Amino acid sequence: MEKKIIVLMVLASLALAPAWADAQSIVKIGRDIEIAEDQVVDNAVAVGGQITVRGLVEKRLVAIGGSIVLTSDAVVRGDVLCVGGVVVVGSGAQIYGKVTEINSDNLWGALSGFFYEDEDEWGWLTEIVSFCFFLTLAALALLMVFLFPGPLTAVIDCLSENKLKSFFVGALISFLSVPFFMLLVLSLIGIALIPLALSLMLAAFMVGLIAVSALLGRFVLTNIFVRHNQSTIRETLLGLLLWWILSWLPFYSGRLILTAAVVMGFGGVCLAVFRRES
Repeated sequence: MEKKIIVLMVLASLALAPAWADAQSIVKIGRDIEIAEDQVVDNAVAVGGQITVRGLVEKRLVAIGGSIVLTSDAVVRGDVLCVGGVVVVGSGAQIYGKVTEINSDNLWGALSGFFYEDEDEWGWLTEIVSFCFFLTLAALALLMVFLFPGPLTAVIDCLSENKLKSFFVGALISFLSVPFFMLLVLSLIGIALIPLALSLMLAAFMVGLIAVSALLGRFVLTNIFVRHNQSTIRETLLGLLLWWILSWLPFYSGRLILTAAVVMGFGGVCLAVFRRES
């Protein structure tokens, strides 16, 4: 029953994303994106590649380490962000949002706009920070797989066997952490232990998210490929990418789903620790 609930939640999330936007999102790393004249997409994100638009983009265009080319037939209803490249706009192209171009020529001016000029620029800064956080988690996931495969596998096994229990344990411990830190403030020794406790808790949250990502990636690959050979690295990276894409869901629904995943992963870490000590 638990497996069916988790499966339905994931499938519903992935299915509702294009349904709500009436389009699709394209994310490519190290490759170019071509949007044809009769094509309609929601978001287009390219890392290390160029985006060429001849059709309609409903929300935003983001190119990191590449340029964006809007032909005369291109229509972009949202914003355009290009980091490390240039934005080339054709004579008939229509852009209803803001165009932000960050490269070596205008880097200082762009950073000044984040802090002094326009509050809307903070939205783009948030997106960049979010992507950098995704890359950091991917790097940590690779390190964990190579250096600490045993503990990560133990957390993944706990999550696989006790999904709902992990969520409730994570939620309970997260709730109890507030009075716990308040008690630490009451003594000098407790105050000295606060940085250590916060570091351990943050590490547990990150390890839990990596484990949940591996579980999600394994679920997706197992259902797509009949003869899927388990690879923790591939499953984890795919899961992290899926969580990042799901965070784009409207009305903060994606962030709520991601928060639930983080809490469940944290609970899985706690259960794995309790199981090892018992």
